[in-house]
Amino acid sequence: MIDFLALNADKSAYMAGAASIVSIVALFVFFAVGGVFGPINDSASVFQFLFLIPIALALYRILAPHSRALSLGATAVGIAAMLVFAVLQALLVFGYVRFEQTLKPVLILSGIVGLWWLSTSILSITRGALPAGLAWVGVVAGVSSVLVLVGFWIGGQEHPLAAVGFLAGGVAIPVWAFWMGKFLAASHAP
Repeated sequence: MIDFLALNADKSAYMAGAASIVSIVALFVFFAVGGVFGPINDSASVFQFLFLIPIALALYRILAPHSRALSLGATAVGIAAMLVFAVLQALLVFGYVRFEQTLKPVLILSGIVGLWWLSTSILSITRGALPAGLAWVGVVAGVSSVLVLVGFWIGGQEHPLAAVGFLAGGVAIPVWAFWMGKFLAASHAP
């Protein structure tokens, strides 16, 4: 199963990119007008984080020869955070929990995924395991996730750090996902 997921990570990356676009657009529209766009954002984020898991497995395969312990630790923590995030958001979508119950855990989990992005991207840069531009976009994606966590924690969704994180992530995450999909597809092309 793990091999299947890792080998299909390119397709998963494209799906994660599409889900991130739906999620961020729905979030911005929700902040502007409210309504059904909140649940659309929540639903899209479930898929976005689930589609990140095969990418994490593929990145582990790429990074393990360069630094097995660091990449294994980052991958294990990142995948655990992705899974718990997706479960909490799914529970929210289906009405088993309220937004107020999930807000802090989801923010923390998103920040942990941001740290996964940062650690795997920095490891990729230092080891030359990914194209430099792709790895640097991963750094921006990671930093944006951490900024959202910090900004929300300090002052809510209107805090400048949260706003910068949302905007940077809204661009960096889909760019990273689509670029990663292209890289992964090319890396196992005949």
